[in-house]
Amino acid sequence: MIVSCRGNPWRLPDFLVVGAARSGTTSLCSLLATHPRVFFPPEKEPMFFSVYGQPSLPVDVRTRRQAEFVVHDLEKYVELFSEARPDQLLGEGSTWYLYFHQATTRNIKKIYGLAASALRILIILRNPVERAWSHYWLKKRDGEERLSFEEATDPVVVEERQERNLLPGFDYLGFGRYYLQVQAYMEAFEKVKVLLVEDLARDPSKVMSEVFRFVGLEPVPISNEAKRHNVAGAPKNQLSAYLGKLVYEPHSLKFPLKLLIPGRVRARWKSTLSESLFRPQPLPERVRKKLQIVYREDILALSHLIGRDLRHWLR
Repeated sequence: MIVSCRGNPWRLPDFLVVGAARSGTTSLCSLLATHPRVFFPPEKEPMFFSVYGQPSLPVDVRTRRQAEFVVHDLEKYVELFSEARPDQLLGEGSTWYLYFHQATTRNIKKIYGLAASALRILIILRNPVERAWSHYWLKKRDGEERLSFEEATDPVVVEERQERNLLPGFDYLGFGRYYLQVQAYMEAFEKVKVLLVEDLARDPSKVMSEVFRFVGLEPVPISNEAKRHNVAGAPKNQLSAYLGKLVYEPHSLKFPLKLLIPGRVRARWKSTLSESLFRPQPLPERVRKKLQIVYREDILALSHLIGRDLRHWLR
């Protein structure tokens, strides 16, 4: 849509996929992108609306520098959509948007102004217990996490990492406290659709038909064959460990590839490769029971908010 901001007309997203992390956002965006009238930028997850106007950007613990993938400048964000055809709807998905719901909703309204009433918001959620465990293993896979899950979720450790302005994904438990996050979007915007990843996995065709209509498009055929994206876990063997470190951790030799290969292509390749290199780790029963207690009240509140029975997340 065309948005008037700073006295200029900008072409900005018609819909946003706002999270949650490790909850099927990649799958949802990939399925949306199969529609010929949908355009996603080549760079995956720019996180723009969660950092716009911030004095500093989060730091990558591996490089000790500001995260390169984050886009905080409006002009550069608009450039991400420059190759879209006039007949296409613009979409964008960033997993920080749900976690940083206060800053994100504020920035969207600041930039969109009255046009925010036409913006469509897609939220996809996963059992927060399983989500937290998966997020932890993603950080392990990418060489960002050295602590055990129990150590990493200690409130003192989480607060210390936040004070160092590290990438927010280290707050494994906080990313799954959905109630206030979802409530903020439902109160701020008129058009919000909440999905559950289990529904998408069970019947992609049915769910995507609803999603396409929600964003204003006629549905297109979707395969019901399940496809895994961005698998996280422990390496399958020593060779997998070596290749995983080479592919997923930062390295100066990889810089030329970033200039030659679009970010979405690199992300798709890495996502596909992950299934060959890594094996998801089972969630220990003691950890599951502990997290069910942590999330119980939030899950029940969310259930009432969105009108879905979510008690199976507590079993």
